[in-house]
Amino acid sequence: MLVPELTVVNPSKASKLLEAFGFAPDAGLMRLGSQALRLVAGAPAGHGRIDHIALTVPDMDKAVDALTAQGIAFADVTPRGAEFIAEFWDAGLRFVYFSGPEGARIELCQRIAGAAPDTGHDHIGIPCHDLAAIQAFFEAQGARQTTAVDLARPEGMIPVRFLSFQGGVIELFQPPRADRTAPGFWSRLLIPGLAAPVEGPEGLTLAPL
Repeated sequence: MLVPELTVVNPSKASKLLEAFGFAPDAGLMRLGSQALRLVAGAPAGHGRIDHIALTVPDMDKAVDALTAQGIAFADVTPRGAEFIAEFWDAGLRFVYFSGPEGARIELCQRIAGAAPDTGHDHIGIPCHDLAAIQAFFEAQGARQTTAVDLARPEGMIPVRFLSFQGGVIELFQPPRADRTAPGFWSRLLIPGLAAPVEGPEGLTLAPL
């Protein structure tokens, strides 16, 4: 199980907003289906080494309506709502980013073919300056590549690699500009049974849960 750590100034307020997404407190974590996260107090400086967590949803329109009805805003990545990406999976993917606690990004995803029956973990998104180096780091920790896609976009080619790791999925992507190396809102990945913290490239940290 991969458990991202969410660093916020006000964990109590963050917990209430996460409950609007469907998360519930459980033994020191916040859980929603197959996704768990841990809230910690701190002063993050915006978006950092880990960009977002993504939740798979069975019905994108229903999920979006439920969140916007509670006043939760779209994030800057998708300011007008859900978008479509044709290159992922067999028939494409619908996705949208919401502004979570204190601005931390939470993505919703729905596969056009074979949508998940329940809301839960889809992936954890990590932008890379050197994708190959970060992929090699994760593979040295036991990760396995499952999907490779290169997205042709006006700003340039964006390589994307999905890795299976510790019962979850990591999305590595290398946009034209990816110079974030400091921890941000999503600060670390927590792994049950890890003996000690492991420091990776570009400020990435794996830590014991």
